[in-house]
This record gives sequence, structure tokens and C-alpha cells, in this order.
Amino acid sequence: MRASGRYRALGHTLDDAAGEAFDKVAKLLGLPYPGGAHIDRLAKDGNPRAVAFPRGLSARPRDEVDFSFSGVKTAVLQHVRDRGGVPQGQELKDLCASFQEAVCDALTLRAMRAARTARLPALVVCGGVAANSRLRALAAERAGAEGIALHLPSPRLCTDNGAMIAMAGALRLARGERAPARLAADPGWRL
Repeated sequence: MRASGRYRALGHTLDDAAGEAFDKVAKLLGLPYPGGAHIDRLAKDGNPRAVAFPRGLSARPRDEVDFSFSGVKTAVLQHVRDRGGVPQGQELKDLCASFQEAVCDALTLRAMRAARTARLPALVVCGGVAANSRLRALAAERAGAEGIALHLPSPRLCTDNGAMIAMAGALRLARGERAPARLAADPGWRL
């Protein structure tokens, strides 16, 4: 974001957003919706190295900033099937920690890569997943190592991106911008 109303997309998801991945894995594990907070809570007492889940798109070029969570979701499903059902106790905590680590590692790696490539001095982590404790810690660690200023809203302000989109729309409306009534939303749009 260069200024209000001036944005440039640096990377995209090829499938689900991170929050959707957390919600779908939580549902698979029988955890309540929204799933991110429940996975985060269980992961605190788990081993993030217990299960080697894929990071997604790791075979792509080193400057890649797009991300995908379909592989890690499938890996969790296969892990559960291989064990004959949803694990309980410490094994469930380890599974949650390992899944969370895979998602947070992929997100922060690509965010730092994008910031470095675009020579950005600062990074803002926002949206519902920004409340995740591991994402916050790993983003702080990696931003510090890169010399990038990191801005993290209070976890209580990390909610669905709907408010952010509504604000962007309100600012455009205030500038007199309008979209035709026939405009259809398409989650696959590239900016």
C-alpha cells in the first residue's frame, strides 16, 4: 500500500486463504468454528516438529511470493486417515502445532520475501490470522532479522478482513468512485 487507494498486489493465494485453511483443518479435527483460535490454543502445548507437513510451493523459484495451502490441508487429512481417525491428547496438540508451523512458516517466509523484493521498509500483518500467536512471533523474528519494521494490531483487532474491505470501499465511494450494478465478485481475480 503506497497510500490510501494505491495498492499493488505482490502475491496471491492459489487456493484458500490461511484463515480458511485453519478453519477447514479445525473442522476435520472436530474443533469449533472459527478454527484458528482453537488450533493456536492446542498448538501451544504441542511439538511443531512432530509431523513434517509440507510448506506448499516449495519447489517454485526462490523469489516466489504466491502461496498455497491445499497441500498441507491434504497432508493433515492423510495423516488423520493413516492413524484411523482424529488423534487425541498430546498427539492432537502435536498435530495442531505442526500444521500451524507449516502455515505460519509459509506465510512469513513469503511475506518477508515480498517485502525484500519490493524494498519495503515496513510490513503490516492483519486479518483474522494475524491473531495467531505463532504467526506473530515468527513474523517478528523474521522481520527483525531483515530489518523490516513490523506492525501488528492488537489481537482483539485482528478480525475478518471484511472491515478492511468495507473501509477501502467507503474511501473509494467518498472519492466518487462507483462500480456498475452488474459487477460480480470473483475470488480468482488478479489485481
